[in-house]
Amino acid sequence: MLTADLVQARVYRKEVRPRYIDAGDEGNLALARELIALFSTHEGLSRRELDNELQELLGTGTEFLLHRSLAKLLFDRSTFETHAPVEPELLRDSVFKAAASVYREAGEPPGLPAEAVPTRDPMLDASSSEEVAEATRRFDFDRATILAAVAVEHDLEESQVEAGLYADLKSEQILRDWKPCRPRWLLERYNVALAQGVLFRAVELEIRIDGGSVRRHRELFRKIKFFQLMHRVEGNAAAGYTIRLDGPMSVFKSSGRYGLQMASFLPTLLHFDRWSLTARLAWGKKRRDLGFRLSPATGLQPYTRLTGQWQPEELAWLPEQFDKLATDWQISTDAELVDLGGRGVLVPDYVFEHPSGQRVFMEVFGFWNKGAIASRVELLRQHGPGNLILALSKQLATGREGLEELPGEIYVFRASPIARKVLKLLEEQRTDHG
Repeated sequence: MLTADLVQARVYRKEVRPRYIDAGDEGNLALARELIALFSTHEGLSRRELDNELQELLGTGTEFLLHRSLAKLLFDRSTFETHAPVEPELLRDSVFKAAASVYREAGEPPGLPAEAVPTRDPMLDASSSEEVAEATRRFDFDRATILAAVAVEHDLEESQVEAGLYADLKSEQILRDWKPCRPRWLLERYNVALAQGVLFRAVELEIRIDGGSVRRHRELFRKIKFFQLMHRVEGNAAAGYTIRLDGPMSVFKSSGRYGLQMASFLPTLLHFDRWSLTARLAWGKKRRDLGFRLSPATGLQPYTRLTGQWQPEELAWLPEQFDKLATDWQISTDAELVDLGGRGVLVPDYVFEHPSGQRVFMEVFGFWNKGAIASRVELLRQHGPGNLILALSKQLATGREGLEELPGEIYVFRASPIARKVLKLLEEQRTDHG
């Protein structure tokens, strides 16, 4: 993703228009190749060394933001790790204690009374290599003696001690792994990232989907649920779907986490042939009310696969836990879409089946507020199956309202659904069914 300062866009006729680049331009491709090569040659080296090389390459010209953005996307594909034979914090603590010991043996050093020797290692509070170096210099009247003592204590070479002292600083972490990519892929990814950056300022979105198979529609709605987006749906597979999503800047949820979920959903749309997205934004520091539009004509290219995991982690563990219970109920995630009278669609997260033939669907809401739940319950009462459990996470509530006035048929959980409580609800439905 791009940070807000890297999103290049202009405002034209009350619409925000990102400054997309030509992914086929030879100059852009050459830049992408150079950046990719730079990351490749710095595997096993420190972030500081990579940053220094990037600083020389990026420069300060008019394309500075583009260069930084492409580098940011490559950093997102990189894994940096601390490399040290002993935990750096432990080494710093040993150096501090060794320095304090030398001070005590040498008596009061000039200008530093014994009671002024700190009881906590100042290097543990340092946030930069300069601060660490300054903290070290305070005890550096006999550096060789101190390093030698710490080296013996930890069975290391003195050079290893010195290198390990700062190894957990961000600048000293080592590029251990990164995912290479093609130059054109990086440029196309940049264009999508620009659109995602704009959507971080969305108040609401309307998406129109026309055509596509039932399987493709199922995957679309499952992705909406995977990213736990607040949504309302109208239409059906034959007529097409209109999907309204609450944006990160809505009155319900102005949060970084929701914004990330919203932006992460966008690539799913790029797999469809006929779609459109219109958004209302709160743009800039003054939160100007502006519009934003996307469609296949924009030319954005998908960089993800449509298939794959479609459940959040907090839900994925339920089948495993449910199977451990002593019950005849069987749990499955293979449920069909249920049309709700053209006013929406039900995408069950789970379907439970009993040997008697009874089936119960379970739908788990993502981010929610009481108004959205009330509308959903009313729609399900009118057009949904009667054999349904509607579940809500307390952690995803977007309003300040309490849970006291929620309808009784709703199952509220804190972080993840609890298998034995779900079973209790199923047995209650079985009793009612019987």
